[in-house]
Amino acid sequence: MDRKVLFFTFLTVIIVSFITIKIITLPPYIEKPKLIQIPKNASAEKIAEILKKENVIKSERWFLWIVRRRNLQNKLKAGVYEFYGRVPLKDVINKLANGNIKLVKVTIPEGSTIKDIGRILEEKKVTSKDKFIEYCLKNKLEGFLFPDSYIFPLKISPQSVAHKMEERFWEEFEKIYGKKASKEDGEVMKIVIVASIVEKEAKVDSERPIIASVIYNRLKKNLPIQSCATVEYALGYHKPRLSEKDILIDSPFNTYLHKGLPPTPICNPGIKSLMAAINPAKTDYLYFVSKGDGTHYFSKTYREHLKAKNLYGKLK
Repeated sequence: MDRKVLFFTFLTVIIVSFITIKIITLPPYIEKPKLIQIPKNASAEKIAEILKKENVIKSERWFLWIVRRRNLQNKLKAGVYEFYGRVPLKDVINKLANGNIKLVKVTIPEGSTIKDIGRILEEKKVTSKDKFIEYCLKNKLEGFLFPDSYIFPLKISPQSVAHKMEERFWEEFEKIYGKKASKEDGEVMKIVIVASIVEKEAKVDSERPIIASVIYNRLKKNLPIQSCATVEYALGYHKPRLSEKDILIDSPFNTYLHKGLPPTPICNPGIKSLMAAINPAKTDYLYFVSKGDGTHYFSKTYREHLKAKNLYGKLK
């Protein structure tokens, strides 16, 4: 009897130990590709802390135990690493020990579209243009990729790049919006769409809040926005001057034909255009026309607008 009890006790300890080790060593699942930055001169303990916080590893102690056992405490290299899915702990450690990461600086200008960004990324050999565009369109990311300068490893997944840029967007947007936000919030989507139009129409920062006010004023009066930038988005390319045929193009983005906002943002706006869309100027303006020097003439009435259009149209 005692032998049986001893045997089953021993067996239970073995099974529990096995399950415990399995649980500890089973890597977490990283749903979206992540770019994790390991700073220079970071200790093994600091690296373990970063990886645990980013959900790349499950146990800091287990990570450090293996690192010390392999005598790699001072051999883990700084850099930006990509992690995705379930990455075994030994692969995480090997990746950090091998390093050998080539990084490139990528600058995304304000007002870039998904297609523009894809082209820039491919030129810099960061990721595939076509796969990036496909992923971003599928996930409806137009407008939510923050234009800025980034440091990326070469030849990484389009998901990693998009995730990093979207993450930066929400960080910056929530600072000026003042609370948590999401694409599912209709008010947030409205702000980003308006900001994207402002980004494409404005050339002078001081005019951004005024242009935003014109858009909101026209929406309130149920007037079509009539933005050339939305038509260009429908066309898929920029034109110095739209033709009569252009403004008749059958597209939900054609704000000459369709009242209200286009269905999605038309570019990825910068922080100044987002601020203008959140805090537009208080005006009665309903129209604006380009003066040809980057600035606009704003009008309250259609008659005044026609005069300005005739005047500045002749100067171009």
